[in-house]
Amino acid sequence: MINLFDNKSLSFNVYVPNLPERKERKAHIQNEFNDRNEFYPHIIPAITHQFGTVGLWKTIQYILRDLVNEDEEFVIICEDDHQFTSVYQSHKLMEKINKAQEIGADILLGGVSWFKDAVQISRDLFWVEKFSGLQFTIIFKKFYEKILNASFLETDAADYKISALSDKKFIIYPFISIQKEFGYSDVTSKNAEPGFVESCFKETSERLQLLKNVKTYYKSI
Repeated sequence: MINLFDNKSLSFNVYVPNLPERKERKAHIQNEFNDRNEFYPHIIPAITHQFGTVGLWKTIQYILRDLVNEDEEFVIICEDDHQFTSVYQSHKLMEKINKAQEIGADILLGGVSWFKDAVQISRDLFWVEKFSGLQFTIIFKKFYEKILNASFLETDAADYKISALSDKKFIIYPFISIQKEFGYSDVTSKNAEPGFVESCFKETSERLQLLKNVKTYYKSI
């Protein structure tokens, strides 16, 4: 395990799948990482497939198999609709990555649009049983092989598949990442409904805040 505080000038490689025809998404994600020296973004051509979910999964596998440096302890994969929230701070992200490594995480998520069952395990981290949303995903090295060796059907979804492959999945809360609405989705058709994505993140954030409030209350009595 590395301690990210040993080197304040670290620049994390970030891999961003993007379909070449989605120029507006490319411009958006480039803007998200402008002036954020803690990241080194690589925009890569997404693998195309008649089923967008399969294309995304194959792209994730390609990143893990062919692009990640062997000496890196984790990789950050962003979808091109990722958007930083106002609470994002680079040093806080480093703290969360270190904490996730300490507790043996496979996956650390910057924000999710839905979850099933979550438990607060520290001030800013929740364990989660199942989730949707891979727009800002940190995958730790020890989990690469499971993803690379997993079968993936045309009816599968990448986020649900990862949920099924690991019991060590954690969410950063408050969210540091949400999805920007473009009025369409290359992976999930329902996400094309106006206002749907925004409402999902809002409702999910409120659910986590409620769990946090309940824990705070019972700790105080």
